[in-house]
Amino acid sequence: MNTAVITDGLLRKSLSTTRSLGKRGIQTVVGERSWFSPSGFSRYCGKRLTYPNPETDPYLFIKWLFQLFHQENEPVFLPMDDAVMEVVMKYREEVIKRSNCLLPAKSSFEIAADKYETMKLAGEQNIDCPTTYLAKEIKDLIEISDTANFPLIIKPRKSSGSRGIRKVQKKEELIPLFLEIQQDYPEILVQEFIPLGDRYDVCLLYDGNHEVKASFVQKEIRHFPVAMGPSTVQESVVFNELIERSIKLMKPLDWSGIVEIEFMMDSRTNCPILLEINPRFWNSLDLSIQSGIDFPYLLYQLSLGKEVPSQKNYEIGRRSRWLFPGDILHFLWNPKRLSMNPGLLSGKRQQVYDDTFTITDPIPGVIWIFTCFRFFLNVHALKTFFKR
Repeated sequence: MNTAVITDGLLRKSLSTTRSLGKRGIQTVVGERSWFSPSGFSRYCGKRLTYPNPETDPYLFIKWLFQLFHQENEPVFLPMDDAVMEVVMKYREEVIKRSNCLLPAKSSFEIAADKYETMKLAGEQNIDCPTTYLAKEIKDLIEISDTANFPLIIKPRKSSGSRGIRKVQKKEELIPLFLEIQQDYPEILVQEFIPLGDRYDVCLLYDGNHEVKASFVQKEIRHFPVAMGPSTVQESVVFNELIERSIKLMKPLDWSGIVEIEFMMDSRTNCPILLEINPRFWNSLDLSIQSGIDFPYLLYQLSLGKEVPSQKNYEIGRRSRWLFPGDILHFLWNPKRLSMNPGLLSGKRQQVYDDTFTITDPIPGVIWIFTCFRFFLNVHALKTFFKR
């Protein structure tokens, strides 16, 4: 059985992946920039390693990765988050030669990872999406503000989660907010504001022949930040129309591997609006595994060239929660906290399961708490942490 190499050991999705594969007897190697990561302390982690920062030292990171591939004799490689994916796709051909890894074509990845190109793709496929403008300079904003209706949303062309997203209530706010975001992101998108509605995530797995092998839909129940942040509670649902839309959207890309597509219901029309494509695993991955679609193990098998039967049936109504600190913070900031459904203290009787804390593998939960408190002492890290 081939070893599995998993990156970004700090993240919940990496912990879920480590547990998924480790429970099946697969040897797991978990990497992270720091040795102090929850996934690395899981009972299902066979080896814990540290690697160079892929954002600041991409060459050192890829050199480290290739050495690891040689040591582990062509393992199955599961890159988990954006920074690693960017480096991996840059060296895609070498990564595929040295490991067992199922990746999309580089050109397809670049479209999916670029919010502007994603909106263009949606328009070509007749998928409803916000009207979107690309702004590189202040003069672009002046032209946009003369024709667009306020409020607007401005966001980075490339970013993860809700990082850099701002709501612009009036024309006078547009340039100051643009300049603020441009300090961290060179290219900015300006989009029409869609009144907030229910948000859904469509999770798909494609094989090397670009066929869908697994599908799953979750509804986002709660978020932090409360209005537009990442989800803290999710529920497995049936929404076949969204799966069909997602497959239609992805078809020109001839996709291979994992992908998540996010939609929001327009509260004015009750129609789904495309928000973005995430060409990687999503942080609330644990819910799909709990519900019966084990994406990490299915991807592991496909990466080895094995045949996998299509999987689209799963438990409906199951809920997964990011309790600490996500849902606790939602509770503290939500003025309607006492009427939350499910309540903060809900458990298995209400079909609510935590995605980090478990009696059978308790140490990652303890490490997670210490990690969060470490972030509390670093303002920049804290901002990054809660914008996932």
